[in-house]
Amino acid sequence: MPTRTYLTEKPDVAKHVAAFLGIESRLPGAYRLKNGDYVTNNIGHLIHIGNPDDYLTDAQQQLRGFDQLPIMPAEFRTFPDRSKMDQIKVVVKLLKEADIIVNAGDIDREGQLIADEMIEYAGFDPAGRNKPVERVLITALDDESLRRSLASDARQSNSEPRFVNSRLAGVARQQWDWLVGMNGSRAVRAVLAMLGIRPKQALSLGRVQTPTLAIVVHRELEILNFKSVTHYVPKIRLPDGTVLTWAGRVEGAPDTGIDAEGRIIDRRIAEAIVAQIMQSGVKGVVTDYQQQKKEQTPPLPYNLAKLQTEMSARHGFSAKKTLDVTQALYENKKMVTYVGTDCQYLPKSMHAEATEKLGGISGMYTKLANGADPKIQYGCWDDSKVTAHHAIIPTGVTVPGMSQDEQKVFDAIARRYIAQFYPKHQYLSTRLEADYGQDVFRSTTRKTVVDGWKVVDQQADEDAKEADAMEDRVQVRARLK
Repeated sequence: MPTRTYLTEKPDVAKHVAAFLGIESRLPGAYRLKNGDYVTNNIGHLIHIGNPDDYLTDAQQQLRGFDQLPIMPAEFRTFPDRSKMDQIKVVVKLLKEADIIVNAGDIDREGQLIADEMIEYAGFDPAGRNKPVERVLITALDDESLRRSLASDARQSNSEPRFVNSRLAGVARQQWDWLVGMNGSRAVRAVLAMLGIRPKQALSLGRVQTPTLAIVVHRELEILNFKSVTHYVPKIRLPDGTVLTWAGRVEGAPDTGIDAEGRIIDRRIAEAIVAQIMQSGVKGVVTDYQQQKKEQTPPLPYNLAKLQTEMSARHGFSAKKTLDVTQALYENKKMVTYVGTDCQYLPKSMHAEATEKLGGISGMYTKLANGADPKIQYGCWDDSKVTAHHAIIPTGVTVPGMSQDEQKVFDAIARRYIAQFYPKHQYLSTRLEADYGQDVFRSTTRKTVVDGWKVVDQQADEDAKEADAMEDRVQVRARLK
């Protein structure tokens, strides 16, 4: 029977895969399985593109500073990470000894590249021309997901066009990052040297880091330069309790005392509007009335960034604290799926596990879990949007002894998952607009018709509120133009 070596991207994935397949012994940097196969792992990129000096032509080596640029390698050679040679040697040895190599790397382009470049470094064609290379797609580390991913009928050839193209996309990204980053960094240092400027620390540019830094700097400048403006907002309460809020001036009316943002900044103007209505008896004329029945699906399950934002807003957790607590729930208690994901979607195949997962957490959420309908399937179940790892959801396992922080994080993850199996939230959206003389007043209200998933997650629907507020602001500005 042919022997296989499974190559994962991270030690943690290797540990879970090996445990599922059956560990006979733990070796340095690998696991021997009971059936004679091995599981080993990269540690991210163990193989790298070289440094700029590795690609200088003879002519460029005679030059210095800006004159040495640009550095455009005719061919990008790769080099092992010398600080991790022990692991590299383990991986190469096991790949050479195997009859079949199994690329079990992450399923995105970077994961494909990380595994393929190591296979190539070991002396084998990733497409399998000189040794069979299989591809398995692991999207989650719970037993049911691993059972599906590692099943014999789920194994594919690493030579399939989508895997080859994914690798080539990773290579293109890697080389483009290098060309921009290495040349840009050396260029800025050379210019500073020409100007006689010696920065306190090395400066670098990057295809991603530089525009990202620019966004952060611009936002920080906006905050630093922000000046609060005192403004006034007249309101009208109708006999039925509806509150109309001043929204702007009718078209063609004078805009004295109103700034470019459509705010009343002169108190006298605001008081005059109130006096005109209260004392002069100006009647309102309804110019717009709309009432629509709307429905809303539950928010998508969490990825790490969304979970960190939520925990910060609800409990004041730092991003690191949320990461650490969620990692503990994942590694130590096995209560949630893989943490380091940027995806908010789930594989369609996992929808079949809903009854089992809901049953697993029903002891903690008896009423909510029993009220869920596992047949409901929203847009979060979408294979085309699942990246290297799917969204963070409960595994269905519950373990006693959670800390208070773990309870808070798990509660958010569990409720968001349960919400996917509740009906849509339905409400009546009413919009009323009326002109009082030269001024426009508006009211936008909601009345719940069906609670739906809102009974699971009682957090206010801030996105919908912000959307309504944005619509109002846009219309006010349109009137002021």
